[in-house]
This record gives sequence, C-alpha cells and structure tokens, in this order.
Amino acid sequence: MNKEKVYNTRQKNGESDDVIIQDSASLPVSISNQVAEKVDDKVISNKFFNSFNFSKLSTQFSSLNLAIGVTSANPQEGKTLVASNMAVSIARGYQRTTLLIDMNFQNPEVHSLFGINQVPGLAEALEFKTIKVAPTKVENLFVMPAGDCKLFKPGIEHTLILRDIFQTLKKEFDFIIIDMSSILPVKNFPVHFVNETDGLISVINMEKTKRHALGKMFNHVDEKRFVGYVFNKVEP
Repeated sequence: MNKEKVYNTRQKNGESDDVIIQDSASLPVSISNQVAEKVDDKVISNKFFNSFNFSKLSTQFSSLNLAIGVTSANPQEGKTLVASNMAVSIARGYQRTTLLIDMNFQNPEVHSLFGINQVPGLAEALEFKTIKVAPTKVENLFVMPAGDCKLFKPGIEHTLILRDIFQTLKKEFDFIIIDMSSILPVKNFPVHFVNETDGLISVINMEKTKRHALGKMFNHVDEKRFVGYVFNKVEP
C-alpha cells in the first residue's frame, strides 16, 4: 500500500495554527505551533540527563522506533524525573526525534515541567482519536500531556485505540518515552496497556523500595516486559 502524508495548516483569525500530519494509514497528528518554552531545571538538568548512557542506541537500536514505558513498584519513586531526563538525553545526545508522553493519569506532571496546558493530551487522544503534541525548546523533543484525567477513566476498551496511537506516533518519532503511573496499587495501573509498549523500565528508589514490593510488581506484570532498571536515591 502506498502511504502518503499530507501536511495541512489550519487557519485561525487569518493566522496559521497547528500543523496536521495525515498519513493515509494512520490517525492524524497535530503539532502545536506553540513551543513549550519552559524546562523545569529542578527536575530536568545536566546532572540528571547526562547520567544516561545509551551506548546500544547507535548499534542495535539505531534502526528501531521504540515506545518505552517508565514505571515503578510504588508511587513517588522518581518516574517522571527519569522519563523526562531520559527523553532529553535521547533528543540532545543522539539527535533523535523524541516524544515524551504523560500516561500518569493519577498524578500528571509533564505539562507543568514544560509549561504547557494539560489539555488536550493522551486522554483526549484515547477518547476522540485526535493526537496533539507540542514541540519544546529542546531540539528534537516533543511532549504530549496527560489530558483531562478527572473525566477520563482508562479501561480495557481503550487498548486497541492506544495501539493505533502508538503505531501512528512511531511513524513520526524515533523514540517514545511514556511516563506511566506506579504499578502498585494495581487498581490505579492500566495493566492492559503494558503490552502496547515495546518494553518497560522500572525506577527503584533505594531509600524506600522493599524487595517484597518488587515481588508484588512482578505478580501483576511479567518480569520479561522489563528491559532495564534505574536506581534512584543511590548513596555515592
């Protein structure tokens, strides 16, 4: 099948608005003309994102478009810190077009880190099949906030549309980092979404995470789904 992309610019009050990228076999992707000019240096900084070493990215992963979820066993272990700095590291260090998605519907933070509106975001994409992302002042880095989490309740009925969203976005971006909620308590974690990612990274807070919590996490999510672990709060 021949795929054809169409770039449309919506007009609003005589001025250009968002750019719409339409692939004949994909959902439309809207790229906001408003750049996220803020980067919260209390969370995203050189001392964090320079610590990531993606030596495999230029070899085994160089030809792949991946969607990697960042999660943890418990809340407040540093998932957003890891996900956002990992995204900046890939975008800056490897000059790969990178999208950071906020899927933490319990405690969304990505929009505040980059100074953009929380809505529209992933919730609206799942409900209405409309994808909107915002460029940031970090070259090659785009963000997609969580959206209206108060009204949206993720369910198993959203699994197929999430698959379509990820498949569409992987055609537009080299790398996708997904800031997810913690796996425990499992009632707040959309376990059915895990298989739509290409793998998971678990953040482990060395000051608070107990071995039994990891055991509970693996009871709900297959350990084979994890491609790596990031240790936070490690004593030097």
